Amino acid sequence: MPVTSRVSSVSVRPFEIRVAAPQDLDQLCALASELLANIHAEGTAEDARRVFDHIMNSADLGIIVVAETEGTLCGYAYGSYEWRAEFRGETMDIIALFVSPQWRSKGVGGSLVAALLENARQRGIHRVSAEVHPGNSAIERTLDSMGFDPERRTLWGMRL
Repeated sequence: MPVTSRVSSVSVRPFEIRVAAPQDLDQLCALASELLANIHAEGTAEDARRVFDHIMNSADLGIIVVAETEGTLCGYAYGSYEWRAEFRGETMDIIALFVSPQWRSKGVGGSLVAALLENARQRGIHRVSAEVHPGNSAIERTLDSMGFDPERRTLWGMRL
């Protein structure tokens, strides 16, 4: 059976969850800019545009799903694919999840994560992970409610 990177549209009033399309780039970058500012990241909206464009043109690298209401994006989630022997092959890392402030606590975040999980199931992925910034209890509650467990690992990094 062929592996797909598509997620079917999920219609949940008053928003719809679907795979991001090139015409979403401007709105996606605006949302990413808010996320990047919230987490005090070094990246810019233009950096986000390069990443989103690259992912949209390379389906084996990841998937971006969006929440849309009346032509306006109110959130997005980005999952990246990685191959790891310890988890029996392909895995998904949830790289970003952002919901506009006025749409929080309305099921948008959970619906976006559910769309990523459905995509992972379609691809035969056995493990999905998400890195959460300290103090982001909203995302922790969403992940916990969906069956994620916190893993006690230390993240190490080096800027080049």
